[in-house]
Amino acid sequence: MRARRIIFSGIITALAGAMIGLAATKIGQRNFDQLAFEGQYYEGLQRNYTLIGAGIGFVVGVGQECVRDLKTQRNEE
Repeated sequence: MRARRIIFSGIITALAGAMIGLAATKIGQRNFDQLAFEGQYYEGLQRNYTLIGAGIGFVVGVGQECVRDLKTQRNEE
């Protein structure tokens, strides 16, 4: 397996996932300077959306590249 390509794919999709998570924090707000929910739990959750998006993006990117690499190895055999 090509580890460098797999890690690179994971990092790129993690960046895309972080951007989606960051956009998700802004979607429900009427005013961008004020959070939509005032509770402490929701404030913490909105801060973690970026990390959650990056984590999911990394897992998806690594999984997709592993499947692509395994498919290439299977076709070579």
